[in-house]
Amino acid sequence: MRKETLRVRTRGVWWRVLAVALPLVGMLFVSKPAHAYSWMIRHGYSGCPVCHADPSGGETLTAYGRAQSDLLLRMHYDGKNSEEAEPSPASRFLWFMDLPTSVLLGGSVRVASDYSDKKLSVFPMQLDVYGQLRFGNVTVGGSLGVIKTPPGSLYGRTSQITANQGDQYNLISRSFYLGYDVSNEVTVRVGRLNLPFGVRIPEHTMWVRQSTRTDRESGQEYGAAVAYNSESLRGEFMPILGNYQISPDKFRERGYSGYLELMAGARAAIGVSSFYTYAKEDRVTLETNIARGAHGPFTRIGVTDDFAILGEADLMTDSTRGLGYVGFLQGDYEFIQGLHGMLTLEWQDQGQLKSEKEQNVQAAADPTVARVRTRPGEGKGEVGFWVTANWFFLPHMDVRVDAIQRPSDFTLFTQLHAFL
Repeated sequence: MRKETLRVRTRGVWWRVLAVALPLVGMLFVSKPAHAYSWMIRHGYSGCPVCHADPSGGETLTAYGRAQSDLLLRMHYDGKNSEEAEPSPASRFLWFMDLPTSVLLGGSVRVASDYSDKKLSVFPMQLDVYGQLRFGNVTVGGSLGVIKTPPGSLYGRTSQITANQGDQYNLISRSFYLGYDVSNEVTVRVGRLNLPFGVRIPEHTMWVRQSTRTDRESGQEYGAAVAYNSESLRGEFMPILGNYQISPDKFRERGYSGYLELMAGARAAIGVSSFYTYAKEDRVTLETNIARGAHGPFTRIGVTDDFAILGEADLMTDSTRGLGYVGFLQGDYEFIQGLHGMLTLEWQDQGQLKSEKEQNVQAAADPTVARVRTRPGEGKGEVGFWVTANWFFLPHMDVRVDAIQRPSDFTLFTQLHAFL
């Protein structure tokens, strides 16, 4: 597989910086972001808009979401449970500030360490600010941040709005949008959006998000999305117009992404999602005329007040490969409020390259042609295991440790997260 040669647009870069930055800077001077923790379904929260600005969950929180985060996420040291406690003053923006009801603001700082191959690296993983303004049924929102990624990295580069290519900081915007609430159930948005697909988990390097390229770290696309949310049914559909923060146009994928989820009980949901795009040239492999897709079911189940199960299984299609698959199953147990232990099993096979299959057919007829062996993850299934501890030790702060065992390596990954 050849390395990525993605280039960020330089023509008109400052016009794009201003176009994205000015509305957001205006918001910051006139929410709290957090991951969409899908295991919140065990508390009876099936939908997302009551707590999140994004109708499918993630990032900026509503005022109600901020209060529930303080009640249900963090550890309480006074012995009170979430039903007895009241939201603390620290649940407000910047731990002390009340905002107008029409304004949501927040930010996220993540410092991470990675130990793998007997090497330890410490780096800023996320430095973002978020915001949303509401004018009646109209909303405008998005994010700004800075990122430093090494050359060739697949992460962050697709969100750049400045054009540094080396090991330098870049200004990024993962998402920005203009939205309209058609009704209490229907929201329409246009802009650069998170792809509506599968279980919206925070682990962007998990195979189910990495191989389908549907993560919330760098998998956003430009398009228009229609979201529906009711007590028993939710879904979102998005025609994908391409990512105009990368260049040239041949790298831009166009197609659709969407999901539909049905409540199967008070604390159980089942759904199905589908994704399909076409690009003249794949930005990762550089293969031409690439059609990619992923399709499959997912589920979220609150087994008890303390234990939740998340799962997803997708078939993957690629015009250069055989049929592939990817999925995960995760159990989350809250030992005491604010302290979570998680076990995750993941699996994938992206499919063997069709060119390799053709070579093997030739090798069967001609002994002078070398046979290509299937490799884990490319024509042969592989599995990985995650053991995770996540401690929400203070309002707006948590620390997470992941021990990740995959066939090719072992990684110990630690995050310290502060969200404003």
